[in-house]
Amino acid sequence: MLEKLNYQWAVVLIAIVSVALVSSANAQTLVHRYDFNTTNDSVGTANGTLVGTASLAGGALVTDGGKGTVNGTWSGTGPRMTLDPSAVAGITGAFSIEDWFTCTTGWPKYDSCYALSDGSDPGSQSASYLLAVPVRGYNPYPSGVNVVGAGGISRPAVGWDLGMEGIYLDTPGVHQTVLTYDGNSFRYYVDGVLSTFGIGGGPVSDPGFNLSTLPNIGINGGSPFNDPSLTGSTYDFRIYSGALSADQVATNFAAGSDVVGIPEPGTIALLVVGIFGLLWVRFRKN
Repeated sequence: MLEKLNYQWAVVLIAIVSVALVSSANAQTLVHRYDFNTTNDSVGTANGTLVGTASLAGGALVTDGGKGTVNGTWSGTGPRMTLDPSAVAGITGAFSIEDWFTCTTGWPKYDSCYALSDGSDPGSQSASYLLAVPVRGYNPYPSGVNVVGAGGISRPAVGWDLGMEGIYLDTPGVHQTVLTYDGNSFRYYVDGVLSTFGIGGGPVSDPGFNLSTLPNIGINGGSPFNDPSLTGSTYDFRIYSGALSADQVATNFAAGSDVVGIPEPGTIALLVVGIFGLLWVRFRKN
């Protein structure tokens, strides 16, 4: 009798732990990942398409510059990998974007690491976009992400947008950048650390920003401006629902570009199933 009571309490306890695990995973869940061994999404179904001279080599997306788009119309020939709009569908609140890349030194500046836009003229008062670059064209030549519109802060004047800045990244080696949005503010991390360079990594307030309103998505290019594509390689690109914490960003950086520190949804589900499977075997033996 006592053994059965202990078993019942064990079931209750593990059920509580399992629910907590699932809830924690859902707070920051990897929903799309591209490792560039193929153009496929290894977590979801928002597969990519190579454009222009973009190619895959050695587990990397490789581009050699060239102009992207003109006024958001996607009529340019710049190399990039575009993503299916489903990559951002349903992401209306908190999210994170993690990018692992290398970039050649020197000019041209404003190469595009990745870009999301609504297809409108980026110079207009109603523009909506999110654009990441490894090096900007002004001193101290920071890396960064610029955002405007998309349900968040609208442009008070033509040419204005919000910017999160970090150290310039046209330096040797593979770099990690992570942009997080918690539903109210952006933060920008470089190589595992919250940026304090230039304007800084945040928090930069922008309540109401809605990533799902930006269905035109490019990796290594696709800027809504007539900016060049990346002269370099991207090794891993990840989209999460939920804002990664500083510790999670640091854990991913320490793990490297080939390892994801945040479990995929399927991993958590298998863990829960495994726990209850072991309990069932124990129950049957008793």
